[in-house]
Amino acid sequence: MARLAVVPDLESELDRLYELPLDAFTPARNELAARLKKAGQDDAGARVKALRKPSVAVWTVNQLARRHGGEVAELIDAGKRLRTAQETALRGGGADDVRSSTRAERDALRKLTRLAEAVLTHAGRPASPQTLERVSSTLRAAAVDPRAGELVSRGRLAEEVEAPGFAAVAEIAPRAGAQARRRKPRTDAAAKREHDQRMRRLRRDAETAERAAAAAEAEAEKAADEAAAARERAKRARRDARAATKALDAEERR
Repeated sequence: MARLAVVPDLESELDRLYELPLDAFTPARNELAARLKKAGQDDAGARVKALRKPSVAVWTVNQLARRHGGEVAELIDAGKRLRTAQETALRGGGADDVRSSTRAERDALRKLTRLAEAVLTHAGRPASPQTLERVSSTLRAAAVDPRAGELVSRGRLAEEVEAPGFAAVAEIAPRAGAQARRRKPRTDAAAKREHDQRMRRLRRDAETAERAAAAAEAEAEKAADEAAAARERAKRARRDARAATKALDAEERR
């Protein structure tokens, strides 16, 4: 029993592992695996040893879940509301809830993408558009797919996840009774395919618009920063000019 006390709480140890700086992951993982084996927990040690080091994007998502859990929960909740609104719309309901839920999901995703940029910068890693897009893609999957949402919320993601696409919309499509399906199987199948195609197209359009908006915002922020720097340079130049003029006047009066 005394040997097992070397690792008192494996879950806590794993939480600590995934919140470490990325470069510290592998040595910490190996050290934990060694402690487990030394404690006689060979199977657990082997499983820990097999844990893959997260990519930069996955590590960033894990840090978001741990440092900004409220914002991640908002995104997942927005995705849940959007799925409910889509289900209602497919059954003949209005589209207002779909639009408002889409906006809420988009705003939550945008906020988290900005936070991801801050996480990367603070860690001394480049917040490249490619990395931020991979972070955004995994977060989008968390909003669309409840299983991905659960993985992301735990902050122990091992690899990037992707949204399953809207073939899954078939699961929320209105289900006709057995008798109606027997009467019009081809019509129902065609309608379902049409719904799936439409929802996939809408999702692609939304994702394209979101990427364009994020790029435009980044460009605007960069331009604002450059403008602020230019104004500061102009102020310094103006001060230097005034100082030089005063010096000239003083020299002329001598």
